[in-house]
Amino acid sequence: MGKIKSFLFKVYVCFLSCFFMICAFFFVLFISPGFMNNFFNEGRYNSFPYNDMTDMIGKITYFKEFDHSSIKSVSFVMRYLNIYSKDFEALNDKERQRMIDSYPTFELKFIVPDKRLLNFKNVIFDGVDAKLCHDQSTESKFNSSDALYFQIDGNSELPQKILGQHLVNVENIFNIKFNEVLFRALREQKKLKITLISHDNIEYSLNMDNFLSKDMFDVLSKS
Repeated sequence: MGKIKSFLFKVYVCFLSCFFMICAFFFVLFISPGFMNNFFNEGRYNSFPYNDMTDMIGKITYFKEFDHSSIKSVSFVMRYLNIYSKDFEALNDKERQRMIDSYPTFELKFIVPDKRLLNFKNVIFDGVDAKLCHDQSTESKFNSSDALYFQIDGNSELPQKILGQHLVNVENIFNIKFNEVLFRALREQKKLKITLISHDNIEYSLNMDNFLSKDMFDVLSKS
């Protein structure tokens, strides 16, 4: 009987040791900076709508953080028109055309940590001759252009007098949108190299896998 108790006690101790080792392993993973990205090496995708039969506007999003880059994170939102939805079919001809002219849309948001408040004046897409569109034209004109256009979101621009050095790190938020022609050109790239140029000509670059080439973005070919 004593031998059985001794054996069971050893099994119990071994089990506890394994349990605490596993807990310690996952705790170290959890407190490591950016462990999710390092562990899975993937950004996060989400796709909407939940009901393809009724929802008129579909949305695909992507988000990724970076540990060793001057750009902390990038997020992307693509909105597209679901012409097979009941909501779209319920529109009259004029309303349908207005929706067709307004979609799809593409938005990129960057977060750039620095000890300076920044504005950004240009973006370079490596391998693609994209142009900054200064003309604040209508959404439909921008979307339907044959030129590789992007626009800087004016809402993210800061007053000139507050730009420059600060005592602590700040997270500068920079938003751009681009048209479908540029979206399709970017999809053809093997990698994405994006360089942001600040108001004082400092460059912030990012190299990453081309998340736009994923099959989920083929939805535009089906709409």
